[in-house]
Amino acid sequence: MDGRGCEDYRCVEVETDVVSNTSGSARVKLGHTDILVGVKAEMGTPKLEKPNEGYLEFFVDCSANATPEFEGRGGDDLGTEIANTLYRIFNNKSSVDLKSLCISPREHCWILYVDVLLLECGGNLFDAISIAVKAALFNTRIPRVRVLEDEEGLKDIELSDDPYDCIQLSVENVPCIVTLCKIGYRHVVDATLQEEACSLASLLVSVTSKGVVTCMRKVGKGSLDPESVFEMMETSKRVGKVLHTSLQSVLHKEESLGPKRQKVGFLG
Repeated sequence: MDGRGCEDYRCVEVETDVVSNTSGSARVKLGHTDILVGVKAEMGTPKLEKPNEGYLEFFVDCSANATPEFEGRGGDDLGTEIANTLYRIFNNKSSVDLKSLCISPREHCWILYVDVLLLECGGNLFDAISIAVKAALFNTRIPRVRVLEDEEGLKDIELSDDPYDCIQLSVENVPCIVTLCKIGYRHVVDATLQEEACSLASLLVSVTSKGVVTCMRKVGKGSLDPESVFEMMETSKRVGKVLHTSLQSVLHKEESLGPKRQKVGFLG
């Protein structure tokens, strides 16, 4: 509707470190879609089946201000659906190095609580959320921890006092979601609300920076021809690579500015 090509995104605004009391945060605006993500690192016990790994927990809150449909418990189902999709994307060994979150096997690990807040819905929610989660994880700083053992074998955990002595997560393999909406015989990326209303079936494809598809999900009541599914996958790989490249360059550029960078926050 706005004259973009079928594989063009709207302008994406990304800002990290917007919430002061979190380990990492990011805000993403994609057209009229506005997403805020905060990451909090807390110490906990590793899961029994993965004793030498930390883990991520996702919570999605659909603000009633985002759309009237979310009033009361209206946004709960969508919030659960988005959280489950994020769990599926991060449920593999390659996306985040979970072993680096382990402090002492079977006893202590870092748990990353990823809170997603939908401030405004203007179409293409999943893509915007995945960009915001990746940016927030890039911005996350986890305090460095030392495990000291006394003569009796009792372990004591010591947190570093230096705020700059921290671990930064590698987000190189964290995928982004590319949603392709089937409209007529064509498929488009980054659909607005009006364009989504014209689409009966969409394909959510999570793609890494190397163009590897890690997860796929069909949304909507319509059907997709197997041939068009393969076409959509190839499009998502192409588009995903470009998306990752521009996101990484923006994140590194923002980080290189350090404390000098001008913060826009919610007043911009």
